[in-house]
Amino acid sequence: MNEPTIAALTLSQARQLQRFFLLTAAIVAAVAVVATIAALFWPISTLIALTIIDWLLVLGFLQSWAQARGGQMRVALTTAYIALIGYGLLGAVALPNLASLMAFAPIIAVVLALPYLGGRALRQALIGGWVAVIVTLIVGTQLRLFPPVPAALEIPFQFVGVVGISAILLLQLWLFHERLMGAVVQLRQLNRELQQERAGLQERVAERTAELQTALAEVERQMAEQQRLLAENERQRELIRGLSMPVLPVARETLVMPLVGELDAERIRLAQATALQAVEQTSARHLVLDITGMPFVDTAVAAGLISLVQAARLLGARVTLVGVRPDVAQTMIALGIDLGDVATAADLASALKREQTAAPR
Repeated sequence: MNEPTIAALTLSQARQLQRFFLLTAAIVAAVAVVATIAALFWPISTLIALTIIDWLLVLGFLQSWAQARGGQMRVALTTAYIALIGYGLLGAVALPNLASLMAFAPIIAVVLALPYLGGRALRQALIGGWVAVIVTLIVGTQLRLFPPVPAALEIPFQFVGVVGISAILLLQLWLFHERLMGAVVQLRQLNRELQQERAGLQERVAERTAELQTALAEVERQMAEQQRLLAENERQRELIRGLSMPVLPVARETLVMPLVGELDAERIRLAQATALQAVEQTSARHLVLDITGMPFVDTAVAAGLISLVQAARLLGARVTLVGVRPDVAQTMIALGIDLGDVATAADLASALKREQTAAPR
């Protein structure tokens, strides 16, 4: 028998198989009672042997029922299979004129095991049942160990045999029907569960999609807010840059531009553009660059200041450099920066006073 197939039985299917063994034992017991009564009235060896064989088959099915109740499904089916094949062979020996009926016993055995077998085990059961049918028919026609059944009992025995065989076959059909309907109900239940799971999955997908859309909208809102903040930050930075480099008119033709903090390449360009734009717009003739607030001056800063001075001269304005501290002066000398062409003053007041003195009266 195929152990994995037997192990796949559900609890309800196992109980159905137990009921089948018990009901089959009852049917065979009814046939055995008829054979026993006949043996009492006609105590010949043939009827006595048939009675013994019938009761042995009853015991075989009761044994299968007990094994099935103990959970030994494979052993129970094997016991019933062997009992039915043995019953057919022994019955053909005892009643050779009823061998055609006894040949149905192996077929019943195969039909019994059929729902629980598969693959190689099923092929073996089918071949074994077919061989048992042939052997039963041969035994019934070739062996004559017992005298024939009295003619008066042959038709009743055929009737009882057909009734018993049909009852067992119908019982097997009932078992197969219940097993099939159980599978259909299980499939329907599984289909309903799958439909419910699908509906739940669609609902979860819709919820998740809505959550993702909400999250995406929130991310887009945050990105828009971030871009707005970056733009505002850039605007404020430009404003701060403009405020950090103001160009102040102190006289009709004089502008003062204080430079505070460290100057990098970008701030130098901004200072140049701001100063030259102011000179052009005011037509100033004097630009004072106050570097008092600058911590140091390197080569790049000095080159930028010289470029600013030269560009201002091209626009017709003089440039005076104010606030060169001693440490800055020493640094510029050490770097070899030549500001010989640039006018300087100690402080803003000195530069303005010099401008007033130099201005024509």
